[in-house]
Amino acid sequence: MVSALNEVLIIGGGLAGLSAGVALAGAGRRVRVLEQSPHLGGRARSFLHAPTGDIVDNGQHLLMGSYHSTLRFLTEIGTRDRIALQPSLRIHFVEPPGTLSTLECPPLASPWHLLAGVLRSDAFSWSEKLEISRLGRAVRQGYECTDLTVEEWLTKLGQSERVKRGFWDLISIAALNENPRRASAAVFARVLKLALFTSASDSCLALPRVGLGDCYTDAARSYIKARDGETVLGGRVESLMVRDGSCEGVRFADGSSSQAGTIISAVPWHEFVRMLPAELLRAAQYFMNILSLRPAPIISISIWMDRAITELDFAGLRGTTVQWIFNRGRILGSGRHHYSLVLSGAHEHIGRSKEELLQIALSDLARLFPAARDSKVIHSLVIKERFATFSPAVGVDAVRPAAKSPIRGLFLAGDWTATGLPATIEGAVQSGYTAAEHVLHQC
Repeated sequence: MVSALNEVLIIGGGLAGLSAGVALAGAGRRVRVLEQSPHLGGRARSFLHAPTGDIVDNGQHLLMGSYHSTLRFLTEIGTRDRIALQPSLRIHFVEPPGTLSTLECPPLASPWHLLAGVLRSDAFSWSEKLEISRLGRAVRQGYECTDLTVEEWLTKLGQSERVKRGFWDLISIAALNENPRRASAAVFARVLKLALFTSASDSCLALPRVGLGDCYTDAARSYIKARDGETVLGGRVESLMVRDGSCEGVRFADGSSSQAGTIISAVPWHEFVRMLPAELLRAAQYFMNILSLRPAPIISISIWMDRAITELDFAGLRGTTVQWIFNRGRILGSGRHHYSLVLSGAHEHIGRSKEELLQIALSDLARLFPAARDSKVIHSLVIKERFATFSPAVGVDAVRPAAKSPIRGLFLAGDWTATGLPATIEGAVQSGYTAAEHVLHQC
């Protein structure tokens, strides 16, 4: 029997916690993953929508070829085939009164694939194509934008209002989940370089063929179990047990406790702060910095209609409140007319009622897709996530914590830690791998 002191206890059964657990279990360490809810997946989970029988994601996600850690994770647990990756970058845009345009990149080496795609796209005028190309050069050649917002940086690089609102807003808000007037240009430029200017294959987009949670939750649990680990659901960790500068275990809400030689906290930052003893929070700048993080909301709207309104798998929406549409019925092959709409960086809308948000979405659809004007809504579901991600505001890199904490035996994972990326699936998985590496190499 393995001693508790030789066990790695992971708090949080989302992408960060499960990727850390898989990495450690694969390296021969015994792990125990604790998830307070009745299901794994955290904010990137799926669930059954009882009225329709369809699988709904808690929030719609696009993946990219540049998600190397994520693709490695899915390969290790045997579910890589559940992700459909484009052969080359292709994005459709729709704007009122239903005008369709496309950015499609040919099979060339980076950055020529993107340059050719922009130049031949019908989504931009020739002057706009030159503007976008100018920004591409700035990203490739280096940039000084540490203290700038995305909006300030784009303006500095000569991007017009039309290009900013009709193209860069769609890209930056989707990537960062924040208004470009608040978001860090440094984080955005880093994302652009990794996603668009490293290799042509890295810029390709990918969609799960199944519910997002079905891509990894059960498979990760099985992987860990097969290596003598376990996942425990329904137990809320109330606090970390710290003595003489070492983390020795956790105390649960029911008063019970569990010891472990090593602990990885893989919960959102506001949950981690709640678990940390108050005297420790004030004792180290490492922990105090975490209090500077702020949330950014996402609104997801699922609509089932009585007819098809588009044959596109997904599209960026220009000139509307809602930013992206995903044809879930087509992507998952359900045969139903199920559409998922996303409103990221939704500070101005998160306080609205669900009915009001539904009407905004329907109004946008009617302006974009003629078939939507006469269609009827059969079912709808509005999900408001106030704490969907951290806000990648200017200066955020300075306060995001490294994986190794000042407390012996305590490590952090989560998309909010110092990954250099915004709060994405890739950031979460990468943080889990980083925490696992620190555990494996600790003295």
